[in-house]
Amino acid sequence: MSKLIYLGHSCFLIESNDYRIIVDPYANGSVPNLKLPNNLVADTVLCSHEHSDHNARQLVKLTNKKVEIDYFSLPVPHDHQEGMHRGFNNIHVFEIDGYKIVHLGDTGCLPEAAILLKFKDCDVLLAPINGYYTINPHELKRITDIVNPRIVIPMHYYNAEAQSGYPDGDMFGVFQEEFPNIHFLAGDTLDLDEWKDYHGPLVFSKYRQ
Repeated sequence: MSKLIYLGHSCFLIESNDYRIIVDPYANGSVPNLKLPNNLVADTVLCSHEHSDHNARQLVKLTNKKVEIDYFSLPVPHDHQEGMHRGFNNIHVFEIDGYKIVHLGDTGCLPEAAILLKFKDCDVLLAPINGYYTINPHELKRITDIVNPRIVIPMHYYNAEAQSGYPDGDMFGVFQEEFPNIHFLAGDTLDLDEWKDYHGPLVFSKYRQ
């Protein structure tokens, strides 16, 4: 059983056969009209960087289970000024139950090819598309042209219908132009085993209502 559960903004619960990881939990009030679910439990929490919409570790109850997680981190700028404006962000690359899952966090500019090649041909790429605080869909397309992910899932974007997320610019329409033939997944959960043969962009319908 390998699942990705989208909790809004850039936050995901990754469930493997052996453990539960929460990546980038956001503080209540840090993201307009989004609230992290109550009573979240995980074996570990990882944060891409120390901004309140990504580092609310205190909202996740940790188990006492000792787990070994196969992952590594790649530091990249959180802006287009080599980190001078917003600092640095960590890309997390996981190997979970035979799947390579990459969470870009708040990657703020196009990383060097040497960085991107470290997760080439990944199974799932979780990518921000805000365009103000992070890369935009055009930059993401350049990344995917190099990385060739099997599945790309957008995160950290404004939902005009629900008026949730940062309203600095609605980039979802641009994402649709760059990544046509989107499959809208019902609910908030992606079962990786059930979708092991799928290639293309996926969007969680729960956050496009």
